[in-house]
Amino acid sequence: MALFDNLFGKKPEPQKEPVPPKSGPGAPAGFFPEGVDMSDWDQVFSACLGKMYTAQNAFARMVKDEPNWYVDFEKGTLTLGKYGFRFQFLGSESYVSNSWLWGWENVNNFPDNVLGQVHIARTYGQAWGLEPLMYAQCELNDTFNGHNFAMVVCGALAEDRCYYRCPTGEGQGAAFVALCEAPRELFAPVDGLTFINTVTQCIQQFYLDHKIFVEAFLNWNKTPYDWSGDTLTAHFDADVVVEFEQAGENYRIKNLKAVTP
Repeated sequence: MALFDNLFGKKPEPQKEPVPPKSGPGAPAGFFPEGVDMSDWDQVFSACLGKMYTAQNAFARMVKDEPNWYVDFEKGTLTLGKYGFRFQFLGSESYVSNSWLWGWENVNNFPDNVLGQVHIARTYGQAWGLEPLMYAQCELNDTFNGHNFAMVVCGALAEDRCYYRCPTGEGQGAAFVALCEAPRELFAPVDGLTFINTVTQCIQQFYLDHKIFVEAFLNWNKTPYDWSGDTLTAHFDADVVVEFEQAGENYRIKNLKAVTP
């Protein structure tokens, strides 16, 4: 608890037994492996990363030739060149105070119609005991920042949402918005080579529970797999073999390779 007491600021007033919906918008992701501790940030983030890394890269490729953007917080719309999206405001980073502020604190008095997703996130945070979703404000660092918060909210609590970072005020910060009903092609399954490349890139960039990350990624991708001891075999067109080894309480990837048919 001391870590969160030091990093995070104002905590919301507790609600009476918050009960998240069991289905529909805001329902927890069905691709999470069995046994994920929903109060553990590292485990929840690890489960969301494969899906969101894939979707965000696909989104970046889709809009790469559309440098001009405009956001209307009153209407809840984002325009990116020829593309238009409805959005939900998630929160903002301030590089002046080096802090993140969740949108449900709503110091900007944004209309309620753009805050639905972030209220769902707070409700789930309280229900799960996931403290980073329970505090209004926190210090920015490599673990707790707008990108990582957006990946968890969009990854765990919605099927068809990616996010966009809107820079503000001459490098003073950025607002993060979840894009509603993002094109389904952004969430298309990946092939074995793309899976290997994505896993390699993610374990180099992020602190992860490798086993949860790989299983959740395959579940979301609807790729069947089986276990033999500490070795997982994923059945793409050509099998991909992932060997794990114990690293403290978690598992890390020891070897990752495609098997030639």
